[in-house]
Amino acid sequence: MAKQRFGINDAYHGTVGTVIGYEWRGKWCLRSRPLRVRNPRTAKQQSNRMLFKQAVALASHVRMALKKGLRGVSLGMHMTECNLFVKRNKECFSLDSEGRLAVDWERLIVSEGEVAAPVFVGVETRQAASLQIGFEWDGGSGDDEVYVYAYCPELEEGVLSAPAWRRMKSVQLALPERWQGKEVHLYGFAVDEEGAASATAYIGSLSPVETRPAASLQMGFEWDGGKGDDGACVTGGKNAVGRKWHYRAEG
Repeated sequence: MAKQRFGINDAYHGTVGTVIGYEWRGKWCLRSRPLRVRNPRTAKQQSNRMLFKQAVALASHVRMALKKGLRGVSLGMHMTECNLFVKRNKECFSLDSEGRLAVDWERLIVSEGEVAAPVFVGVETRQAASLQIGFEWDGGSGDDEVYVYAYCPELEEGVLSAPAWRRMKSVQLALPERWQGKEVHLYGFAVDEEGAASATAYIGSLSPVETRPAASLQMGFEWDGGKGDDGACVTGGKNAVGRKWHYRAEG
């Protein structure tokens, strides 16, 4: 049964005979109803359904990036960003032996377009939850917005950076503390003033490590020379990967 919106000549949603009325992005559309629906339920068909279901779930998890990276192309193709994401990445998806979604993260597409893609040159970890990602300005407008998207597969969560102008040559990104010790994948893309995007650049993967404060030490020494008014100090440092402390005495 179909429901009329206002009058006999207005749009409707529902089924009238073999015609289905529905709304898509603010537009009222019509499509024909299939006369017969095949549902073989073969092992291959069930596997494809399981794969598609999990791929759609992944699309919903990364929707924050897709709204920026795929919106322009999806509008031109009359598709949602999530449907376009699944279509473009079908070669990246498979099922493992336990029926779970396996993803080729290095080939994943979260953006598409003709804008010049940034060339990312390095990731600097300032703290466990703070990253600075550098890139080169080798094309496009200096006013293009550059984004970095981080995704944690284990927690099924993603974070999109604030935009940085291309001429700034770096993007800041804060990661949630609960991501520490877990695998994180980084993707980058650019968006111009008209909303068109670039292709996806896979930046790489990392595992944020907890940053601990320096320990407090008291170190004694003997007065075996020099003046009693001479000053003495000990300096040391610890690098980001947790290697040994190195001390140097000055006096």
